[in-house]
Amino acid sequence: MSPDFGEQPLDGADGALLDHLAAIYGRLDPPPSDLDDRVRFAIALRNVEIEVARLATEQQPVGAARATERTRTTTFDAPSRTIMITVVDRPDGLVRLDGWLAPAATLRVELRFPEPVPPQVVTADETGRFVFDAVPHGLVQMLVDPGEGAEGPRVVTPSFVL
Repeated sequence: MSPDFGEQPLDGADGALLDHLAAIYGRLDPPPSDLDDRVRFAIALRNVEIEVARLATEQQPVGAARATERTRTTTFDAPSRTIMITVVDRPDGLVRLDGWLAPAATLRVELRFPEPVPPQVVTADETGRFVFDAVPHGLVQMLVDPGEGAEGPRVVTPSFVL
């Protein structure tokens, strides 16, 4: 009958083996260098009384009208609102973000970036359509706000990369 090593306490050899495995994983699959910044960005909202939208669908990039353009469409769902965006790569290295809110409403839409980049803010029209025209690639998050005195919750998307 062989001994049950699972019942044995860890010793120095076990610790050295675990340290060696951690070093291997650290080299082969390290965490992103900006992971701490991403986490802080994702939770740095001023008001926690919001609905968090979840990623509902994402279509992978497809060829657009011009060979140099790439587009992708993403939909986020929250209990009170759906946010659909289409991201189009522009020839100048920036992206255009076309969006629609459902149900349609004239609401403030904020596109948040990690510090120190200030947010971009637009207002959706009565059909729920909004546009951010010159947006740099990188990590962003959208916040839909009914505004002062208006009814309805604020809705925030998870962070995503443009």
